[in-house]
Amino acid sequence: MQEFTVLERKESYFLCTKGSGHCRIIIDDNSQTLPLGTFMLHVEEISDRYAHHANDAVFRLLMPFEEQGNIDICTLATGRKNHFVYKRCLQLGGKWEPVLNEWVFSAAIKHEVDKLAEQINSELVYIEATFNETIKLTTEPLTLFGYPLVKSVANSGKVSLNYGMKLTAGEIVCMPLDTLQTIILADSKVRLYVPKALLALPQFHEDFLCVVEVEKKRKPRKKTPFPW
Repeated sequence: MQEFTVLERKESYFLCTKGSGHCRIIIDDNSQTLPLGTFMLHVEEISDRYAHHANDAVFRLLMPFEEQGNIDICTLATGRKNHFVYKRCLQLGGKWEPVLNEWVFSAAIKHEVDKLAEQINSELVYIEATFNETIKLTTEPLTLFGYPLVKSVANSGKVSLNYGMKLTAGEIVCMPLDTLQTIILADSKVRLYVPKALLALPQFHEDFLCVVEVEKKRKPRKKTPFPW
């Protein structure tokens, strides 16, 4: 649940504040009876500046206002770090619980949580990604299907990849400036395991994936014992 202060009802949305910023809650069947005031609400973020013609965050209620007091919860163990999974958990109003080492959600959205669990726990596919162009990132880590590639960078500049990933050709360069710059050179090849469902879902694809050729490979004979 997240705290919102509902300031004003417009034609198609409520103008609200959340923290120190303004946001919107769309008016639909779940929010029709939402009054003005400050409330803890189960929401999903659906921000899309093109669809909503705005740069502020946009939310929808996950259940009718009268049922928002539901305190039943469900949890999700997401395994290895994934940028897109993290973003989706936040969209669903999830909260990371370090004691449980799991995400906690309202039970009202269990069907969405179960769907996400099926996606990230689908069969692991071993792939090789070939970068047809040089990619340079300055504001975010280098990921493939949401999984960060770089684990650490030595003083010599040598890059170590995360567990289960292998650079079979080319080079990845990290240059620490005001912000960390990561460059992967054209014709570089990276092999890693990816859940099968994530390969087909656009929401788990980076923007630069259009210049990356992805090919399924035979899994190594020596099975990798994953720590997650």
